Amino acid sequence: MIEKQKLRFYYGVSEKQLVHYIKIARRSKGSTGSLILQKLEIRIDNIVYRLGWRPTLPFARQLVNHGHILVNKKRVTIPSFSCLPQQMIRVQNIRRIRKLIIENLSNSQNLMPSYLSSNEDSLTAIINHYPTRQDTGVNLKELLIVEYYSNRI
Repeated sequence: MIEKQKLRFYYGVSEKQLVHYIKIARRSKGSTGSLILQKLEIRIDNIVYRLGWRPTLPFARQLVNHGHILVNKKRVTIPSFSCLPQQMIRVQNIRRIRKLIIENLSNSQNLMPSYLSSNEDSLTAIINHYPTRQDTGVNLKELLIVEYYSNRI
């Protein structure tokens, strides 16, 4: 249960959302634990945070909620939006928002994961491939989370 709570708070998802991701991961082929982390990692709010455009995940979620992020030139306002490889993510062309993100990038200590590539001048990013377990950077045992839900769902 502690591992589940770590995961929920790290990614800022509700219990209902986590159960949804677990059900999706169970139906898919592959390691359920790794698939859960992959699904959480490719959410647009997490990608904005990983790019260093915002200092925290709640701020990244706010940036998405307010419609300042475009995915393939379409405005996205849902933080749980799942991105796909080769999609382009960029910041809307609003001067004060771009200035704020550039300030965050200069103060950022985040290491960008290998599944993302970014152009800091144009504030664009591309998802190269699906994230792996090593790309997550989360220190938890996903097997315990799968085991916790095995009898509950």
